[in-house]
Amino acid sequence: MPFKEEIKDQGASILLEGDIDLEKTEELRDQAMQSLDNNHELEFDMSKVEYIDSSGVSVLIELRQKAEEQSKKFTIKSPSEQVSSVLKMAKLFDFFTIT
Repeated sequence: MPFKEEIKDQGASILLEGDIDLEKTEELRDQAMQSLDNNHELEFDMSKVEYIDSSGVSVLIELRQKAEEQSKKFTIKSPSEQVSSVLKMAKLFDFFTIT
């Protein structure tokens, strides 16, 4: 798996680092969708993300919607200042569950 994933009691946690851009989003989407299918909860640790573009934000939106459709939980943990800034600019900060 291209992203570090840890299975916890409640579900899975995926650590994202560096840039989340068009080059990485397809792999991220595939891994995260599979993880969401196999777990009741999915958490993205985004504390080490330095940059996120619109394709990365799109994956976040897809995951939240899929989790909601399946009555599962999707959270963003410790978003970096850059991630928080992009989500706030896009008026999506309150759309997600952020811990």
